[in-house]
Amino acid sequence: MKALIPLMLCMLTVGAGFADTTVDASNPYAYGANIGWINARGDIASGAVFGQSYCTGYLYSANCGWISLGNGPTNGWRYSNTAADDWGVNHDGTGSLTGFAYGANIGWIAFEQTYGQPRVDLLTGNLSGYVWGANVGWISLSNAQAYVQTTRLDSGPDSDADGIPDFWEMKQVGDLATLSGAGHDEDDDGASDTDEYSSDTDPTDINSSLEITALERLDGTNLVTWSIEPTRFYKLEHASSASNNADWGDSGHGIMSPELADEMTRELADSAQTSQFFRARAIVPLSP
Repeated sequence: MKALIPLMLCMLTVGAGFADTTVDASNPYAYGANIGWINARGDIASGAVFGQSYCTGYLYSANCGWISLGNGPTNGWRYSNTAADDWGVNHDGTGSLTGFAYGANIGWIAFEQTYGQPRVDLLTGNLSGYVWGANVGWISLSNAQAYVQTTRLDSGPDSDADGIPDFWEMKQVGDLATLSGAGHDEDDDGASDTDEYSSDTDPTDINSSLEITALERLDGTNLVTWSIEPTRFYKLEHASSASNNADWGDSGHGIMSPELADEMTRELADSAQTSQFFRARAIVPLSP
């Protein structure tokens, strides 16, 4: 397997500009048969940071030294992995990790989805799969003895303090000025820019929003259908009124993973109440 890209590299000083690691103290270890254990927490201050869109920080191998996951993409949300100043490991928001890490003593480490399939479980934070280095072979992110676990997916900076992470604004509109938080609705669809981030819908498309699309009462049950995104979990809630002070309770389904479709449907038992109201709520996986 060829896993190298032709880049010239200038390594950064360990710890420069990184947040504290997101890796769990009890579960920090990956393993490579040719290099031994790898600690994803590093020295904590500069350890691996797994993000909603990209990763930063360092892994540490006693036998090979520091391995960088990247220093932040030049476009603010995703490494291109085609330039000397823009390489690193991306997260697609659904759990898949792709791109390149680099160790000065071992060269490039490939995160790819054809063979190794490295992933973050969006419910538990556990990593799985393998990464590949031409000089060190396969490195397992989970095995019978140990695994790497992230306690959260870092949202990165919010430079303009509008409640929306920079990476998401750059991904959606390419700047930090167009979207401006809870008090603004760029596409006039009734969902604020902040709500659009929470549901990962397009803030510039009036037809892209989190909404209940169908409600059917059938044989003593209610069938509720709502729009979904593959990067979010969902809770379905119900109440006896739709007022601001309504007591919204869980439908009994708990937190639900998205299905492989544009919508998902759940069945709820009918109640004796004259009226019932339902709402779908999006949840950012592994958010702080």
